[in-house]
Amino acid sequence: MSAIELLKELIKASEKAANIARVCRKNEHLFGLLVQEKSVEESNSRFEHDFKTLADCLIQETVKHDIGKLFPGLEENVRGEENPKFTNATGETVTVTVTDDRNETIDNIQKVLNGDREAAEQLVEEVFREIEIDLDKWQIPEESIALDNDVSELGIWIDPIDATAEYIRAQDKTTKYPNIMASGLTCVTVLIGVYETVCGDPIMGIVNQPFASKNEAEDYESKIYWGLTVGDLKFNNIQAVENEDRIAILSPSEQSKYVEFLKNQLKYDIVYSSGAGHKILKVITGEAELFLLSKGTTYKWDTCAPQAILRSLDGELFNLQETLINKSLKKISYREKKIIRNTGGLIAYRNIEKFKDFLKL
Repeated sequence: MSAIELLKELIKASEKAANIARVCRKNEHLFGLLVQEKSVEESNSRFEHDFKTLADCLIQETVKHDIGKLFPGLEENVRGEENPKFTNATGETVTVTVTDDRNETIDNIQKVLNGDREAAEQLVEEVFREIEIDLDKWQIPEESIALDNDVSELGIWIDPIDATAEYIRAQDKTTKYPNIMASGLTCVTVLIGVYETVCGDPIMGIVNQPFASKNEAEDYESKIYWGLTVGDLKFNNIQAVENEDRIAILSPSEQSKYVEFLKNQLKYDIVYSSGAGHKILKVITGEAELFLLSKGTTYKWDTCAPQAILRSLDGELFNLQETLINKSLKKISYREKKIIRNTGGLIAYRNIEKFKDFLKL
């Protein structure tokens, strides 16, 4: 299997996902039909109310469908955050499904949307849209790089819309650093990560920011980040930012003992922001030195893609609590299929030597 061909297709899938997210967000009538509160079993305990949207479910099922067409069998190993079942206004439970038949897919989405065929057609138009990517713009290598893995030895974790609450609220809030938003659409990301099932290491990651910037027509455009590790070979399109400030990026709900330690003992400037993918991305780009989350409130779909990019930069994402307890580096792994939550919290560094200094204290 060609690593570059898989990378290209996953970048296309991320941009198709971004298009669906933008279409849903732009049309207020459509957007109002899409949001549904998650059940107790599905929701993240960190949030009083946790939501899924049809955009989430449709993106997830679209990626599965598209990957399966190009790499038969791999779709069976695609896992994501969302349960594809939706309950419409009549109480009917509908499983979101994408097939090769456009009309069949429209009929399925129409049921979710309480019979609104026009809205269903608008969404499915994006599902079947052909995506072209600019290889030069996103700095995709031209050389042939082979993956030694069989399809059965690869898994994919997808978070169709990370920071769903920010996607719904769309309330921009800045920090004192211009490139780090506290909240808002900039914090929303599409995350697609590939990992080796035998060893559990993430080897390929795509982080797409669907609302990164606006063009002259005032339409949102994406910014795409990717990283790839094949054996000793590492590739990415990351343009690191030179940053003299020592910034630790945290969740607003972080425990005070960690905040005080980072601020007072290690002399970090603390910045609070939303979205696990977005926060790790800021470490990837060098705009923050570390990301710390002490609670086990993230999942494998949140971390696989950004961790793969970190690894392509010789950085890593670690299990915070196990590392602190054992005094040895314990990286996040994807080997155990039944374990989907990062129960020990997280800490991300691009520079592992700095993390070792952290551990000494």
